Amino acid sequence: MQLKTKRFLLSLLLAPVLFSASLTTGSANEPDTDLFGSDDNLEVAITAPWEELQRNEEYQGAYPATIEFRAPDGSVRTLPLTVERRGVKRQEACRFPPIKLRFEKDDVKGSLFQGEKSLKLVTHCQDADRYDQYYIIEMMAYRMYNLVTDYSFRVRPLTVNYIDADTGDEEPGRFAFVIEDDSDVAKRNGLKKLEIPRISTAQLDPQTASEFALFQLMIANVDWSPLIGPDPEECCHNTKLIAPRPLEADDLIQPVPYDFDTSGLVDAPYAYPPANLGIRSVTQRLYRGYCAHNETLPAARQLYRDRQSDIMAVLDSDPRLADRTKRKASRFLEKFFEILEDDKDFERQVLTKCRK
Repeated sequence: MQLKTKRFLLSLLLAPVLFSASLTTGSANEPDTDLFGSDDNLEVAITAPWEELQRNEEYQGAYPATIEFRAPDGSVRTLPLTVERRGVKRQEACRFPPIKLRFEKDDVKGSLFQGEKSLKLVTHCQDADRYDQYYIIEMMAYRMYNLVTDYSFRVRPLTVNYIDADTGDEEPGRFAFVIEDDSDVAKRNGLKKLEIPRISTAQLDPQTASEFALFQLMIANVDWSPLIGPDPEECCHNTKLIAPRPLEADDLIQPVPYDFDTSGLVDAPYAYPPANLGIRSVTQRLYRGYCAHNETLPAARQLYRDRQSDIMAVLDSDPRLADRTKRKASRFLEKFFEILEDDKDFERQVLTKCRK
């Protein structure tokens, strides 16, 4: 689909009659300065040199861009920003890479993006619409963990029209979502983000660590570490840390997980488990929590059992999720809850699998 002008695209994009009630930009009472204060879909148009960004894989720097959207009061807002490539695995696997959005403080003042400095944009990866299903499920994984703990990233779904600044070509109506910045997660919880090379298991909050590890088991994700990362100067791997600052010797650190595209719940075609873990597929569950936190596992186990119906209901939260994808995800999650219900299974697949 090619549209003639950006103005026509935006008028089409923002026309309320073209979208169902479940894909609105939010209610009139939605806070104008809290992007993550609503779970409603936000329709935007982002203009940037997209073809250059996709073609020039070696350049990881910023490109000038604008984002247009309808504010809750009905007005159309246009904000300047920059966009850049991000990620490692998805850059290798995707035609359209995941993107970092960066804003200047004064440019977003008084808008829905107020207070946002940088946001991760999870994109469609490939041209085929079926790829959207992987990232709708990934977005839902974030929402599931929101039901377990406030030490979690909030997300906001988008319908994005990508407009090339150089050619005027348009790729309309693609699913994406943005992820809350880790500084804002920390702020919500009265903490600060922690920048530190590595930590020990004793520094992790035991209860949060158990909830974290069971979540990773639920979605069958093994691609994480809350203790150390590939960068010797910065912890961790697919985990952010938040804690009191200054960090005292007896302060506990809260791990916050992100990037779930290599999980079994998502089951992306490019995902595969590390060879050293002894599992053949990402859909094969392997508990990787720490034995030091086993005393808090019963409470975490019960929390998930109590939230089972709410977690399963998340699969109904976006009408773009195909019935086939929903059925597959539902069966996959039910197998996790079967483990929680059976004492022998829980001991065999969780308690005895912990890492020393």
